[in-house]
Amino acid sequence: MKSVLLVKAAWCPICPQVEKLWSDLRKTYKFDYQETDIASTEGEELVSKHSIMSVPTTIIDGQVAFVGVPDEKKAIKAIDR
Repeated sequence: MKSVLLVKAAWCPICPQVEKLWSDLRKTYKFDYQETDIASTEGEELVSKHSIMSVPTTIIDGQVAFVGVPDEKKAIKAIDR
């Protein structure tokens, strides 16, 4: 099962759109899903580990998969393998 981690920020105006995308996809596809704020300890560690420079950033199975709003078809392809 794929693992999806969304790195987001409370101040980000497009992060809710990406949260909704992953929430909607969870209704059809099975994958583990977590969110973390970029300002949290975990978020800061992920920024350092993955050289994250903007939010939202989606990490799938430990690798940065999308920066910004993912195209829905590409997101489905990334989790439905």
